[in-house]
Amino acid sequence: MGISNRLILIDQFRGIAVILMAIFHFCYDLSVFGFLTFEMNGGFFTWFRFLIVTLFFTSVGAGLYLAHYPTIRWRKFWWREAKIAAGALIISISTLLMYPRSWVWFGVLHFITVASVLALPFVRRPALALTIGVSVFLLYNLTPWFNLHPLWVAFNDPLNLPKGTQDLTRLIPWVGMVLIGIWLGQQRFFGFSALPLGPLERPVQFISRHSLLIYLFHQPPLFGLAWLIHKLVN
Repeated sequence: MGISNRLILIDQFRGIAVILMAIFHFCYDLSVFGFLTFEMNGGFFTWFRFLIVTLFFTSVGAGLYLAHYPTIRWRKFWWREAKIAAGALIISISTLLMYPRSWVWFGVLHFITVASVLALPFVRRPALALTIGVSVFLLYNLTPWFNLHPLWVAFNDPLNLPKGTQDLTRLIPWVGMVLIGIWLGQQRFFGFSALPLGPLERPVQFISRHSLLIYLFHQPPLFGLAWLIHKLVN
């Protein structure tokens, strides 16, 4: 797909998701210094994160469809996978050094790496992708057993995984959102209409197209800013 034929809305979704993610992480940084309370047990920030990952993962699914329908471009796919997996490894190593008891072993980038492989076969079957995606969410929310908790129990000790983690993106149910995104891509949902962002359009597009680098390196300056505010206030 050439630059002139890009679907603007999918770039907007991704760019807005990155901006909201940075706000989310900055709020966490502020909570470290006591400026606000950061609760992730059903409160505002739980739903805020839900919005962020929904934007991210529908974009992932739609992007898979747009890039690989009707023919899977294997070289492009594996090159993208390698970059995201490398980013995930960077996140794991850096958080292991900073938070050895709660390092990130399966965060957003880990999830995207795995979910992309699982969802790729469905780019030629968007209706089936939608059916399975919706079913995943329904089963996860309506049953006590449709999750990967048994795998967690089985592999926790052998892999020496931390009991807690700074970030956990559950494969179930969120792989369902990627599958739904494939269907949205097939429906040309992301080509329907662009958001009227006005002067923010160029920055959002820039952020979207450099989302992986921004995701990897946005936190240190934000934490530094929170620290600076703390020092100025106190």
